[in-house]
Amino acid sequence: MLPSVICEKNIDIISITDHNTARNVAAFINFCKGKIVVPGIEIHTMEDVHILGYFSNIEDCLAVSKIVEENITPFPYDPEKFGYQLVINESEEFVDTIDFYLGFPTNLTIDDTIEIINNHNGIPVFAHVDRKFGVIYQLGMIPKGTNVIEVRKKETFLEFKNKGFVILSSSDAHQPDEVGSRKVYLPSEVGNTTDVLSAIREGRFKTIWD
Repeated sequence: MLPSVICEKNIDIISITDHNTARNVAAFINFCKGKIVVPGIEIHTMEDVHILGYFSNIEDCLAVSKIVEENITPFPYDPEKFGYQLVINESEEFVDTIDFYLGFPTNLTIDDTIEIINNHNGIPVFAHVDRKFGVIYQLGMIPKGTNVIEVRKKETFLEFKNKGFVILSSSDAHQPDEVGSRKVYLPSEVGNTTDVLSAIREGRFKTIWD
């Protein structure tokens, strides 16, 4: 998704969480001036579970991205079949391609992934726990390590809200028209990425089901 398309959306705060890389986050931050852009990444663990990492600054996010890419077995792939993995610059020009496939699991376990995100001042979030590649869907349980989860279904929200989890509901968009299909509503005093992370950690937000 191109930054200029996403940044036109009527959303005040967004996060870019590409699969197993954060190389394009800087371009989104540059294009989405006037919005709060939370640097992020979605990490695919050895257990076939997706974990989101949210960060207050691009440096921590890129440091985690580097570790993740170093833990991907570089299988060759056909970009004509699976799609070109493009890197863009702040002028929205294509400047590079990633020639190893980002769609496979990394060599990082769930515990490894949570530790790496925490060590870089981020928030680890079990992504879309109640659908494919979500931790409940894959493992039938939520392991220890983080109490922040992302859900897709109201019944999952109600079940785990009562268990004390901090629960996000985001669009998990893979196409431009999906951006903003689900939202969370943060306090009006949130003014930067540090504020966003604090509000998430403390559960100071509302979802569509609250």
